[in-house]
Amino acid sequence: MKRLIGTLTILLLLLAACQGRGTETRSTNYRTGTEGIQFMFASNLPPSRIYDDQKLDVLVELENRGATGVGGAGDRLYLSGFDPQIITGISAIGEQIPAMNGKSQYGPGDKTFVTFTGTPVSLFGLNIDKYSPRLQLTACYSYDTIATANVCIDPEPESRAVRDKVCTPTSVGTGSQGAPVSVSSVNVEASPTTTRFDITIQNSGRGKPFRSSLQYLQKCSPFDPTGLQYNEIDYVELVDVAVAGTSIKNNCRPNDQGHVRLAGGSAHLYCQFDHIPGTSAYTTPLTVTLRYGYREILQRELTIVQSAR
Repeated sequence: MKRLIGTLTILLLLLAACQGRGTETRSTNYRTGTEGIQFMFASNLPPSRIYDDQKLDVLVELENRGATGVGGAGDRLYLSGFDPQIITGISAIGEQIPAMNGKSQYGPGDKTFVTFTGTPVSLFGLNIDKYSPRLQLTACYSYDTIATANVCIDPEPESRAVRDKVCTPTSVGTGSQGAPVSVSSVNVEASPTTTRFDITIQNSGRGKPFRSSLQYLQKCSPFDPTGLQYNEIDYVELVDVAVAGTSIKNNCRPNDQGHVRLAGGSAHLYCQFDHIPGTSAYTTPLTVTLRYGYREILQRELTIVQSAR
């Protein structure tokens, strides 16, 4: 009997260990995907057709599908596309995006709701039978991208003892990073004293990145009198580029006031790492950290009909 109990105990411990390892494998790989905040109109809120004696209730579902928390100053959701003289009560300052954790090793990102409530005026008083605006939701929020790739540093790239080397400098794919802007690849070129990195940055989401700061988040609003300008859209802030924790950001180009511009949705960042010659080849982590504002837009048709009087 004791032998049976001991055998069962061992089996249970082995099963628990296997389950624990499986959970860890699933949860540690959380920096994946190309979305930040996913948002949508809730089903039938608003309906496609209402009467002018009804409230306009808009319920927006939000989910943080990336790896960065949101809900800071300037992270807001706006409802526009209608004449404020016909639909009243919806503020031009928008609604704060609630604090939402991103996905992590502990689980998926948070979900929440934001509501807008407006009041249509009497269409009879305007001498019209119906009013058909296109409602537009605009999400403006700050987000980060952290990309890490193992790269090869070879101080003796022309050495013939290739078989003795642990790695060869080459192009490295990085996949997605749980953010709408991603580092898609890193090309490595080696010389005896310097390793150069050609880092490709790409807008993989459905919206537009823009310069990072509260000032530009406020200009992201569709109600802002000036709005985001040409030299403010399609920029991401280069927070840091580091090789094994050592920053090489100052050796990266181009650099426009700490930002990199994306042309046609992508950009190449060229960085240089000066190393000590004469050591053997080795692999080491390269980490790229980006920060940016991000704007996404969603639209829905609405018809307001004059009520019977």
